[in-house]
Amino acid sequence: MAFVLIEHRVADFEKFEQVFLDDAARREELGSRGGVVYRVADDPGNVIVVLEWPTLEAAREFAGSLELEEALDWAGSGVTTPRVTVLDVALESPR
Repeated sequence: MAFVLIEHRVADFEKFEQVFLDDAARREELGSRGGVVYRVADDPGNVIVVLEWPTLEAAREFAGSLELEEALDWAGSGVTTPRVTVLDVALESPR
């Protein structure tokens, strides 16, 4: 299992939310197992998305994909350049 972590600012969270939800089927077709959107508590325009992928290769492919670039454009996240990081699980805590 691997993850793609996307950090960026959004000007309009409601627009971002709609695009994120509308794009779920496309992410699933690409292999995504789902994800979670976080907002920084003291800075709600700062959004962090964590998407789960079955393999490191699938996560890397998505991180560099046109699909991700398009989704970020559609979401109006052009406020800042998104930071995209591929994460490989190294250790899990039992609690």
